[in-house]
Amino acid sequence: MKTRFFFLFVILASFLGQVFASVKSDLETASKNGNAVFLVVSDPDVSGTDQAVQIANQAKLKMPNSVVIQMNRSDEANDELVAKYRLAGAPLPLVLVIASNGIVSGGFVLSQVTPELLVNAVPSPKKADVLKTLSEGKSVFIVVTGKTMAEKNTIMNTCQKACIEMENNARMIEISLDDPIESQFLTELKVNKTATEPMTYVINSKGQITGTFTDEVNSTTLVATANKVAASGCCPSGSKTGCK
Repeated sequence: MKTRFFFLFVILASFLGQVFASVKSDLETASKNGNAVFLVVSDPDVSGTDQAVQIANQAKLKMPNSVVIQMNRSDEANDELVAKYRLAGAPLPLVLVIASNGIVSGGFVLSQVTPELLVNAVPSPKKADVLKTLSEGKSVFIVVTGKTMAEKNTIMNTCQKACIEMENNARMIEISLDDPIESQFLTELKVNKTATEPMTYVINSKGQITGTFTDEVNSTTLVATANKVAASGCCPSGSKTGCK
């Protein structure tokens, strides 16, 4: 009899553990599995939540490697996430798009959200890296290369040197012209896809593109460009820092 009750207890505990698994742990699991997340944020007394979940699930069907997670803003267990994503005063329901590296790349209220908007807000891996770096308050040196570009190692080494000179408050990210997954991001950056030499894009910590170089450049120039603030600049879409 005791053995029977023991196994019933184990089964019940396992069931409750799944039911009450925290949103935070679900997000961590999604990240470990390389999945983007459509996070539906709501409250028990908010109307339209079911519709928001339905739209998020439609996006999930269109987007491989994605999951839908619901979050109750009023649940004290989610206070850390509410503060992290600045959701305390946000209109609900709200659907956040979170890349597999944990960076928020978009947010939509019910009146504007569509499956297509959610899917398009999921960044490519390299774009997610750029957004993550910017969210940390760092500048970015994007080096666009091709398989046959002989100078790419020299350019990348110079960018790495610039990162060191900036006391690691910058990061170098290489993007291949031959990578179809990054094609849309390259279009957003207005990259010449027929280029035969490496191209360097400098994004300051505010998310502004402050310089582009199509030939060899020294680290001093890169650092100066990364520290420059443009009067009005172009930010990679999805940048949480904004252009200022």
